[in-house]
Amino acid sequence: MDVESRIRDGRMTRFQALTVFVCMLTVISDGYDILAVSLAIPYFSGDWNLQPSDIGYVVSASTAGMVVGALVLAPMGDRFGRRLMGLVGQALVTVGMFLAWLAPGLETLLGARFITGIGIGAVTAVMGVIVAEFSTTKWLGFNMAAYSAGTGLGGFLAGVIAATAIPMLGWKSMFLIGTIINVVILLICVIGLPESIQFLSTRFQKRSRSLEKVNRLLARMGREPIADLPASPPPGKTSPRVGLRELVSPKVLRITLLLAASYCLIQGWFYFNLGWTPQLITTATSDPALGTLFGTLAPLGGMIGGLLYGFISLKIANKPLTVTALFVTALGAGLLGYFLSQQDIPLFIPLGMAIGYGAALGGMYTLIPASYPTRMRASAFGWISGLGRIAATVGPILAGYLMEGGWTGSALFLGSAVILAVAAALVIPVRPRYEDPQDDDGTEPTGSDHVANADADRDADVDVDVVPGTSSVR
Repeated sequence: MDVESRIRDGRMTRFQALTVFVCMLTVISDGYDILAVSLAIPYFSGDWNLQPSDIGYVVSASTAGMVVGALVLAPMGDRFGRRLMGLVGQALVTVGMFLAWLAPGLETLLGARFITGIGIGAVTAVMGVIVAEFSTTKWLGFNMAAYSAGTGLGGFLAGVIAATAIPMLGWKSMFLIGTIINVVILLICVIGLPESIQFLSTRFQKRSRSLEKVNRLLARMGREPIADLPASPPPGKTSPRVGLRELVSPKVLRITLLLAASYCLIQGWFYFNLGWTPQLITTATSDPALGTLFGTLAPLGGMIGGLLYGFISLKIANKPLTVTALFVTALGAGLLGYFLSQQDIPLFIPLGMAIGYGAALGGMYTLIPASYPTRMRASAFGWISGLGRIAATVGPILAGYLMEGGWTGSALFLGSAVILAVAAALVIPVRPRYEDPQDDDGTEPTGSDHVANADADRDADVDVDVVPGTSSVR
């Protein structure tokens, strides 16, 4: 039994669960950053006499940084280690928050938010891979959903803190508190974040040291040790030094295109929704309080959706559940478009839409790392999430131009429902797999040979309980 199988089979141990929890803490920064700056904008824009275009740059600075972090730093996790790049990303988030607290003016704030974004882009991708690689087959969907729910938790936390902190301490307090939160998270990561066993098993230099680390981690998970690391790959097919070139190689090009296109559509829609829905609801109903209420509840809905996805994924396969969540979100967007035209919007519709998105995001976080072999996972997650961040920047801007061209809020949401339906359709052909899709000769199996599929594994009603030195199957 190889290293991957030793982890996938069997029960989730306390050590694995704690690793997932540590990773979830890191993405709190993503949700916190988004809402913290949105809630602070009315205050610092007045203090600094900013123009609307200046505010647009402030909002986009972090997203631009996320693209750099996801496309540049995250793929380095396949070369230098998931843990190292995760710690680097978390440190950058902390530094960016600290600089935002000190910012005397617009230029410094822009730079600070760009640094924060680089860190978030790297952390989101790399930590997601660690969660996937420490999860058993049964609990993968739940763990990835819990991980994605950290973003919603961060946004909700920012809203709760802002209600008291901004009136009492001023808008900069949001970034000071964010700095403190991220220092604590960084320390927890330094102490409690292990390196991925799958990554260590690809380190063909210093094999004895890597083997020792692998077996030490396997022991903490109650798994039997391995006698040796996997054989080195043939010359020219090495290891973790992979990136865009391998992601678009003939073996994985199709799956890369499907996942990237779907994820880009989802993220472009989400940031349009996050940026415009409160305003469109306020305009349609002439009730600013209703728009503000949605802005506060949206992160909570996303968190609920992620956790709901996780619980359901224990019984239902990940891919059909993800597709269903996307279609539910599309239905919510279509209904919101209809009710916007009626100027009477039941709150459960935008809240249900946010819950659907949270579930869909948990599904995508599960499918992406599950669709690539070990040596490519950080690169795949990094590049796909980076492209999604680019779409996230374009989505709100495109919506603004469409509105200037005469589109109504109702038309925008009806159109976005179609976009989400397309995103769901793109996921349907994806075949997730947990094992490297290679035979001994390095070629990819085809047809019925390609059976390393998590959804198939779920159907095998086997509970494996492995303790060092013994094994039993019940």
